[in-house]
Amino acid sequence: MSTNNHNDEAGTTQEKLASYRDLWARKPRARPLVGVDVGGWFPFQRFSCLAAIPDMGYIEPGMLVPEESREDYAAFLRNSRLVRDDLVKGVAPIPAIPWMEGVLGARLRRNKDSVWAEERKLDWPQLESITVTDDNPWLSKYLSFVADLSATADGRYPVGLPILRGVSDMFGMLRGHMEALIDCVEEPARTRKVCGLCADALIALVRGHHETAGRFYGGHFIEQYAMWAPGTLVRMQEDETALYSPTLYEEIIADADRKIAQAFDYSLIHLHSSSLFLIDQFLAIPEITMFEINKDICEMELPEMIPYLRKIQDHDRLLYVRGPLTRDDVSLISKNLAPDGLVLQTVVGSVDEGLEVLDAIRSVYGA
Repeated sequence: MSTNNHNDEAGTTQEKLASYRDLWARKPRARPLVGVDVGGWFPFQRFSCLAAIPDMGYIEPGMLVPEESREDYAAFLRNSRLVRDDLVKGVAPIPAIPWMEGVLGARLRRNKDSVWAEERKLDWPQLESITVTDDNPWLSKYLSFVADLSATADGRYPVGLPILRGVSDMFGMLRGHMEALIDCVEEPARTRKVCGLCADALIALVRGHHETAGRFYGGHFIEQYAMWAPGTLVRMQEDETALYSPTLYEEIIADADRKIAQAFDYSLIHLHSSSLFLIDQFLAIPEITMFEINKDICEMELPEMIPYLRKIQDHDRLLYVRGPLTRDDVSLISKNLAPDGLVLQTVVGSVDEGLEVLDAIRSVYGA
């Protein structure tokens, strides 16, 4: 890259980062921040090293070599930057890998264009002794990706967090998903303790990531959402809580989520509409600063989601809505949600589709 191009890129990045700072400060805006994720539903397909693994074959840390994925990352960045939206583009350790499950000892297996973690079915003595040490092979591999990506980026773009599973997801993998739900009722104290250990494991990985990657213009980044914050930042989620009652969430999981959010300056929690019935319980954790809500295909429609989304804004939290957003969706959002502290990210299959949707979103807000 020439010096002039590097300077132009840095200037654009700093302008975008100013908008992120305004977002976190909840400064008034005429329209939300708008982003486009090209091909974001299928991160597996970006990486040639994963395509080489036979279907239903196991994946070991030694099969993933950061240097061999550099061209895949470069192609992804080139494609992402063709859509000039409001968000900074960056990279992360292979997002299709369930890193937390690997760190916690699960065997990882390819299943078509995704990677699944096998349940460990551990007994209580094994569960209660879960720890993450520096020589953990999956943690070491994760951090080697962070180090190589950071060296390649050389400060030109951020190296952010990938998809990281939540406490309920990790506990379900360790114990067995059905057994985990039974344990919440029959062994609540022991379950809470193990959920706390899962939180500790996530905190350790994210802190290791931040230390290895270093700061990007004073802050940190989540790749999937192109989200930057001017301090330490964690990505949370709780997919499995769609099966929990409000009482079970409050009694079993909430303390672990609170511990994670309190460990960092800023936090984003990813939720599907299937977990929105727990929104009051999530909002009861004030340290969760941003809520990312997926508008999923074949799930709750946007008009049904609006009251939940409005409640998040009414509690003075930042709101991030992600999914295949249409012009009608954005029009509905513009009439029902404040643009301050709001991010919209549409997921599309191609650059041309992304440019078309981006223009449509901006036209709704007259900008």
